[in-house]
Amino acid sequence: MRPARCLLLGLLGAASCAAAYEPDVFATTDEVSSRAVYDLGGSGLPCHTAAPRGELSLEDAIERILCHDPRTRLAWANAKASAAQVGIGRAAFLPRLQGRLEGSHGYSDLDSRDMPQQSGHSRSHATGLELSWVLFDFGRRSATLHNAQQLLLAATASQDAVLQNTFALAAQAYYDALCAQRSLVASSQVAELAAQNLKAADAKYQAGAAALSDRLQAQTALSQARLKQVRDEGSLRQAVGLIALRMGLPPDIPLHLSSELDAHPDTGFVKAIDQLLAEARSSHPALHAAQARLKAADASLQESRAAGRPSLTLSANLGRRYTEQPWVFNGDIRERERSIGLQLNIPLFEGFERTYQIRNALARREASEAELAEVEQQISLEAWSNYQLLGVETRSLVRTRELVEQSRQTLEVVQGRYRSGVGSMIEMLNALTAYSSAQEQHIQALGAWQVLRLRLAASLGRLGFWTLR
Repeated sequence: MRPARCLLLGLLGAASCAAAYEPDVFATTDEVSSRAVYDLGGSGLPCHTAAPRGELSLEDAIERILCHDPRTRLAWANAKASAAQVGIGRAAFLPRLQGRLEGSHGYSDLDSRDMPQQSGHSRSHATGLELSWVLFDFGRRSATLHNAQQLLLAATASQDAVLQNTFALAAQAYYDALCAQRSLVASSQVAELAAQNLKAADAKYQAGAAALSDRLQAQTALSQARLKQVRDEGSLRQAVGLIALRMGLPPDIPLHLSSELDAHPDTGFVKAIDQLLAEARSSHPALHAAQARLKAADASLQESRAAGRPSLTLSANLGRRYTEQPWVFNGDIRERERSIGLQLNIPLFEGFERTYQIRNALARREASEAELAEVEQQISLEAWSNYQLLGVETRSLVRTRELVEQSRQTLEVVQGRYRSGVGSMIEMLNALTAYSSAQEQHIQALGAWQVLRLRLAASLGRLGFWTLR
């Protein structure tokens, strides 16, 4: 078994191998492409059902989600169904051989003026073989096979698109959890700073160096910081629970994320926009699926036209029959039959059914052309949008990082001024709010940058585990 196929079987589970008990003479299952999963770079191990031991990495989370996502199973099942249709198309070129076995038991009553009345039971049995083989049909079978092959290519490309979409959604869920985790750390830090401010304000109030309003304002800021911390804890539990559910685990199971929300993965695939658009139009699986469906529509049109033409069939028959009639003199009858011949079927009139079948095929081909144009446009729009948004978030990362550092330094200076009796509580609370807002903006920019980087790779049809490294 090829490595790619082993990987696909491992990701989608052993239950999907139930069809393996049926013989695959034409090896159509091997035509079900597992390239999409193989290129993702997964481990190829069977699906995990138990909770992860230790920390959960991004790669492990994505593999587990790919394993348990129903859409990946559905896409693979549709691809296998299309592969079976290819087998049906190939089987149409082979002869048909049927065996016949008959047996009967009856009673006969013979009454004639020239003969006395006779009656009795009779038994008969017969065996035979019937062969039929379509020799020529003006390309109808070839068109049917080509149609099935193109639909298989479309199903395989659709499977690739589903896998990449599921991959992107799984990575986004993990990054959302990392953002929630980072936000919780930031809000905890802000709460600690607010507690230090309250302690300083309380000390100055007790010493008579500050008004009661300073202490109350610091206490209010601490309550707001703790409220933000509670909400961030809830957001983290929700994000981690969603990951657990998509991995087939209980939502309340404890999961510890091992990755960090940093902007370090590869962006070398980002080129000039015209090159990216050209690459998207040539490699995107959704575009390949639409192109294959258009070719399948062409083949379906040829099949509809060929169905109204003559066909030549070779037929042969070999059999024997034995009839036992004991009440008739020399009643046992043994028959042998052998025949071979050619049959020419010429459709003459079908009530204009063929005409409308061709019209239907033409309309479907026109719809496939429109679908291909729509997919091309959608791919270009997504690639352009993700390219622009990624550029904005890349620049935002630099600015928000600077903003966090500047606001942190400002907060330290203001805290020192307040403890020295120079600054005011309002100034310190404003600095703390600015620092908290800067951290939140930077975390959002980090999460958006990670997600948009993957979306851009997905819009190019190149998403895989390599984008996480």
